[in-house]
Order: sequence, then structure tokens, then C-alpha cells
Amino acid sequence: MRLVLLREIPQDETLRRHWNALVDRVGQPQVFYTYEWALAAWRAYRATLCPLLFLAYDEQESLCGVVALATDPSGAGASFLCATTGDYCDFVSLPEGRPALVGAVLAELRKQGIGSVALANLPADSTTSGVLRQASRDQGYFCFARTGYVCAQVSLNLLERKKGEKPVAPGGKRLRRLVNAMAHTAPVRFQHARSWAALEPILPEFMLAHVARFLEIGRISNLAHPKRQEFLTELARLLSERHWLVLTRLLTGEKAVAWHYGFQFRGTWFWYQPTFDSRVEHYWPGFCMLTQVIQEAAEDPAMKTLDLGLGSEAYKAKFANASRETLYVTLHDSFFSHAASVVRDRAAAKVKTYPEIEKRAEALRTRINFLRGRCREQGAARTAVWAVRQAIRRLWARDEVLFYEWEEGPVAPPTRDAGLRPLVLHHLATAATKYIDDSETLAYILRSASRLREGKSEGFAFVDTEGAPVHFAWTTAFEGFFLSELNAKVNAPSPDAVLLFDCWTPGVMRGKGYYARAIALIANKVRNAGTRPWIFSAATNQASIRGIEQAGFKRRYSMVRRKVFNLQQVTVQTRHSQESTPVEVSAHI
Repeated sequence: MRLVLLREIPQDETLRRHWNALVDRVGQPQVFYTYEWALAAWRAYRATLCPLLFLAYDEQESLCGVVALATDPSGAGASFLCATTGDYCDFVSLPEGRPALVGAVLAELRKQGIGSVALANLPADSTTSGVLRQASRDQGYFCFARTGYVCAQVSLNLLERKKGEKPVAPGGKRLRRLVNAMAHTAPVRFQHARSWAALEPILPEFMLAHVARFLEIGRISNLAHPKRQEFLTELARLLSERHWLVLTRLLTGEKAVAWHYGFQFRGTWFWYQPTFDSRVEHYWPGFCMLTQVIQEAAEDPAMKTLDLGLGSEAYKAKFANASRETLYVTLHDSFFSHAASVVRDRAAAKVKTYPEIEKRAEALRTRINFLRGRCREQGAARTAVWAVRQAIRRLWARDEVLFYEWEEGPVAPPTRDAGLRPLVLHHLATAATKYIDDSETLAYILRSASRLREGKSEGFAFVDTEGAPVHFAWTTAFEGFFLSELNAKVNAPSPDAVLLFDCWTPGVMRGKGYYARAIALIANKVRNAGTRPWIFSAATNQASIRGIEQAGFKRRYSMVRRKVFNLQQVTVQTRHSQESTPVEVSAHI
């Protein structure tokens, strides 16, 4: 066996043809093993992944093995190139040639000075899993394997069949009822896009819908990341040329309400990335989409399996009648690193048996990740100063909040295709993608998505001429509003008072006057509705105060909170008097 190491995925038609021919000959060929998948992953993530592509040739100079690995920029460790994108990853060769291929690759990794290797999503039933232990010992690596995922599958041959041998998909009757219910407002149909010409215009709507759906459940979708979008776009371009990709949509009239980005490859229909519009959630659009895919797969003689992929979502168990396990394998040249990996895994497994401890551990991880992100964005020194100040504030604090009423001010007329919009999930999804590297804005977006679901306050987005949100704000009734800065509820100065709150401009958009323009437009809207607009700001936030005053708000009074340990006192003072009136005395926090 002759091993060739490449540091890129070359655009080579001959290599593509031979690579994919080899994939077809392995025991369970997967679309994730193909040349196209590796090329798309490299093109999208080349800034952070450095390929280690191993090509093995036999005595006849025929390609007999492919292993697509990658290192991080430091070059200290290696992993599968497609580990974060492919649901299955493996050493590609015929089973009889696997021991020689694995041994040769590990020997070359040792020569390259790579001390740790992480092999995620390796199928447990692959011959590679059995070969790795011996090969790793031979090359001086310590090997540890644990279960990664149990992938639910639908074996189409095991489905119930009606008279005449027609298979029946689980949930078929409910699918018909739900489709009929949706059809009361508009005709319902399922549509498949396979060519690049059909895929290109609908990929952006699918990605935005995916981001919006995740915001609905309090999470940031991986499709909010530009690199992930680039990967799926490039993958669609490459796989559509081979007729391996299918993007299915559920449409009511001309409006898509559910999407599925999946693959049809060598007898398997792969359930990869689904989403739906939450506004029609009561019709179970995700259930309808999956049931329809199963039914169509069952009626296709070329299809043998519907693979539901990684993850243990509850809905998958309702459809599955088979499964496939994956492994997470680590190799270390240091015994101490190996032991640490084993201990971490055992500890994590133990913690999961105690929900309360797991919850606290997750909170600690979240806190640590937050501090790491803050260090990256603001530096270690500024983060340390911030942490000390937060610690001091737990013991003693004095906070003053200024309250302003809008009289009249310069209301900037909206320009064409720009201005104030009622906040909808689409705006938040667009913002999540645009400001994906701004952790504070992402936290704000998640908070706003939760508030949208509650429906107790009214949100606004100020958009630029391209329709991108550049500022957000909320309004609600003043009376009884809980002000976190004071840790107290506040009384309204009048029954018709409306409070502007939680205004936010993403970091890269600050200093452009969006804040003042947005709150002036909102205040004008509130006034036109027959109510009185108010806003507040911390006395220390000079930038906020300047924007408020530029928008035409006038200061009326302030509230001061004094906190010592677990006791606090809140007082009110007018602008022209230093005398304070106690509002809440010695309140426990």
C-alpha cells in the first residue's frame, strides 16, 4: 500500500470518480463519505480546518483507501474533516484492506507529531472500530471509545403492508387529517427540489426559517453561522449535480410552512435538517413532513432505509423500527491525557444520573463559556475588572435610574424601505445571522424571542435600507413594571403612561444615531395612540442619556436604590429637589 498525504481537497475529476467508486464498494456506503461532501466541508471551513487527506493506492496503482482528516490551526490534534457536518464518518476502504489502511494512517500521524486524534461519529458496526485498538497500540497511542449516538432508523422492509403489498407509513391517517385541516385555507402540496436551479432561490428561506424556529425554542441555530450556510449552499451545489440532494417543502398555496434538507443515496433517504414555521405549529407540520417522506421512501423500490440521523429527539422513537450506533473514539500519545479523557467521560456519565447536579454543572459550564467569550471580545484585563465590580455589587451598591417623558421632538421621517417595523420573529432570525459573533446581541435576541412568545409587550425593530435590523425596543404599561436595575416594581406617574424599555443597538451599529431615531419614532407612535411615552436610563449610561435627550425626552425624576448585603432601599427624587421620598424601605432581595 502506497500512502499519499494531501493538505487540501483538490478539484480533480479523476479523483472524484475513483473516490466515489470506492465509496460504492464499502459495506454501507454513505453520502457523508463522498468526495463532494469532503470538498464542500473544506471550502466552507478552510479558515479553521487544515485537511490531512490520505489516499492509499495498491500495487496496481488503484485507489484502495481514503481517509479525510483535518487539524486545527495549531496542528496539535486531528479529527475527521467532516466530523461536525457528517452523521457518519469512517476510513473508506474494503473491509479486508482496513487493518493496513488504519495502521498506515496512524503511523503517518505519529510522524507528523500529532499527539491526539478524535474520531467522532464512527459507526459501531464498522470494521474500523475493531481495528483501531490494535493499530493504536502498535503506534503508541492510548485508545478510548464510548457510545456517541444511537441513530434511529426506519427499515422500510419492516413496515406494515396492506393488501396488494403496499407499505403503510406510521401516522398515515393522521397525516391525511392534518393536511385536510390545512387545506381549508389554501391547497396543500409537497414539493421536491433537486436541481441547483430549483434549490438556489429557496435555500435562503429554508435557512432563515431554521434560525427562526430555533429562536422559538430558546436556542441559536447552527444555520445562523455564515460558515454553516456556506457549507449547506456549497453542498447543495455539488450534490445536486449527482442527484443526491432533495429539499422537500410543504406548501399551503404558494407559502412554504415546512422544509427538509435531506439526501437520497444508495438506497437510503437521509433525514438531515428539517424545520417548520411555528405559526402553523398546531397543524404539526414537522410530523406531516416526516410521514410524507417515509411514505414516499416506502413506495420507492430503490429505497431500503430512512435514516433519522444523530440525536435522540422523542419524535424519532415514534417512527423508528431499527437503529445504528456511532462511537466517539479518542487516541492520545500521553497516558495522562488519555486518563483525563476517561475520567471526564465517566464523571459526565455519573453527573447525568443526578439531575440537580447536572443542572448546576450546566449552569457552571454556561458561566465559564460566558467568561471565555467576554475575554475574547474585551480582553482578560477588562474582564477581570468587570468580575471584581460584579463581586463588590453583591455586597454593596448604589444605583440611580432617570425617568424621562416625551414632549415633542425631531421625529426623523422614514426613508424608502427603512424605518420602524413591528418586531416579528423574522427580524430576530435575520439579526441572529447578521450579529452571530456578538454574544451580547445573541443573548438579547433570545430574550426578545421569549418575550414575543409571551405576547405581553410590543416590540419594534428599526431597519436600515436593506431591511436589516439595526435597533430594537419594547413598550409596555408603566404601572407595575419590574425594573431589574432597582430590583423593584415602579408606579406609573399617570394611568395612561407607556414605558419604552430594553432598547438595544448591536455593537457594530452603535454611534450611528439609530437609538435616538428609533425611540423618537416609537414615542410618536405611542403619542398618536393617545398615551404618554416614557423611557428610563441608568444615570451612569451617558450614551443612552444623550440619545434619549436627542429624541426629545425630558427628565422628570429619578429613583435611587441603596443596597447593603440583602437589604435595599429605594427612594424617589425630583430633578429640582434633593429631598427624597421613601418608596420602599429595607426591602429584602
